[in-house]
Amino acid sequence: MRIHDRYLLRQFIRIFFFSVLSFTIIYITIDVFEEIDNFIDHEADFASIGLYYLYSIPFILTYIIPVSLLLGAIFSMGIMGRRNELTALISSGISLVRIAAPVLITAIVVSFLSTGFNDYVVTKANRRGKDVKRHDIEGRARSDPRLKENFHYLGENGFVYLARRYNHETQTLFDVVVQQFDRNTLLRRIDAKKATWVDGEWIFHSGFERIFESESEEIQAFEELQIAEITERPSHFAKEQVDQENMNFKELRSYIDKVKRSGGSVERYLTDLYFKFSYPLAGSIFVLLGIALSSGKRKQSIATGFGLTLLISFLYYGVLRIGQTLGYNGVVPPLLAAELGNIVFLIIGAGLIVRANR
Repeated sequence: MRIHDRYLLRQFIRIFFFSVLSFTIIYITIDVFEEIDNFIDHEADFASIGLYYLYSIPFILTYIIPVSLLLGAIFSMGIMGRRNELTALISSGISLVRIAAPVLITAIVVSFLSTGFNDYVVTKANRRGKDVKRHDIEGRARSDPRLKENFHYLGENGFVYLARRYNHETQTLFDVVVQQFDRNTLLRRIDAKKATWVDGEWIFHSGFERIFESESEEIQAFEELQIAEITERPSHFAKEQVDQENMNFKELRSYIDKVKRSGGSVERYLTDLYFKFSYPLAGSIFVLLGIALSSGKRKQSIATGFGLTLLISFLYYGVLRIGQTLGYNGVVPPLLAAELGNIVFLIIGAGLIVRANR
């Protein structure tokens, strides 16, 4: 690394970490004021509140790291521009891309590390934070791990299971409804008082079985009923149920495969899956934009740099949500929907860099 590389990188890292710390404090402060009534109503202690926000930090970082990278790029390059250091380096024959290389490389490394951080740390922290808020702060009783209330489970062969309660100790489903689908077509519905696991099979007790064919419906009452197509075992029902937004890549990929085998629509889940890879890359694309915008001949003030950061961030998140909505509705392929924001801003950033490098 050359002297100017170390000089620029030192400024960039200092501004980046200061931005991360500042935005984190601002985010938590605003959230505390929004939740203060909830904390007071439930007489939450400071230890539980502190633990809740500790688990919230990884989630906060996923949103503020790209913005902090952009702010660091605009301010560090802007400082060099205001001091005419950028002009001196370019006049000596060093290209803008070469000058900004340390910042770009650092941003790319941070973006790739963020992918793993989001998948392994954020998802687990979100679950822990939700648990602390529900039970330690709001005082809701923790349920018996052997019991699951309002149970629902997506199974194989198009089966969907709903039950008022599942008792893993007795391996029994109570007030159970089982629906079998072929894509979006309901083929069969079973309503039973309970279902028990006996000798490797689920036996349904005291209920009705409905078979749907075209526009006709056949109803048959039963005292006991066995269904050979059901492959789910009690161990499947005993697994912890995780919201899709808090699933890591492996869990979401497995869930998508299960929905696909059941004939359900997977566009929404695929869009969320690809977002796990596309969103962390926003930081490096932001830095590309920041370098191009801060290296112009016109010297920018701190207020202008901060304004550019907010403007780019709002525009990016706007395009991001548009792509997400299009992907959820199946208007565009999920991969394109997830990458739409990155593609648009990468093209803009590359164009601005080429123009600024002339």
